[in-house]
Amino acid sequence: MKSENYAVALVVLAGGKSARYKGNKLLSEHPISALSLIQHSVGEVVSARNDLALTSELPITVVTGKWHDSVNTQLKHSLCKVSELPISIVRNANWDEGLASSIRTGLTHLLSLSSLSKSVSPTAKGLCTRPTHVLFTLADLPSLDAQDFVRLINTSYANPNHIVCSEWQKQGENNSRLTVPAIFPEAVFSELLALSGDMGAKPVIKKYAKLGRVTAVSIPNAQFDIDTPQDWDKLKSRG
Repeated sequence: MKSENYAVALVVLAGGKSARYKGNKLLSEHPISALSLIQHSVGEVVSARNDLALTSELPITVVTGKWHDSVNTQLKHSLCKVSELPISIVRNANWDEGLASSIRTGLTHLLSLSSLSKSVSPTAKGLCTRPTHVLFTLADLPSLDAQDFVRLINTSYANPNHIVCSEWQKQGENNSRLTVPAIFPEAVFSELLALSGDMGAKPVIKKYAKLGRVTAVSIPNAQFDIDTPQDWDKLKSRG
């Protein structure tokens, strides 16, 4: 998938408090990969990027918060050598506000990189270009895999004017949920930058769904998150 008119940047949001976990859940061990949760989550995004041969000028951005030091250490000095991969680690100074502040931090960072590249040289190669789309995912979704991200990106490529989000339904429920991972086109960047509180991008997805400008992709893996140590037991029981 290559197009001069489509450039997606990938952002992993890892700035939460882990309040219910009572410790840094991102350092807990993933039962399948045996990596820490943050290593596993970032690794799947990297795999998707490599599978699609996405442009190297756009980095994968990891937004940290309260646990910046330990997450930064995990990603830079881990056995899986994540530090050798195209990753930019950015600390959200306002992490205590909630999820919206991490979205703003990640997007602002990407846009600042593209502005910097233009100020250095408008025609320079190997520098960050302005993204036409940004994919946001959460670091505490242990069941997501590279193919989930590949499907979302391919769908966005085919529907560039739409928000492309994950759709899933809990057992026993009638209504589907539209959530991250999700990809947002440049036309809604200003609305993402205006978000506040701990609601994340749900209001933006909901607004554009009513306007018929959201394409949902069935991603059942998006429903499983890690909030408490007991959630790992639930994950293991699901196989």
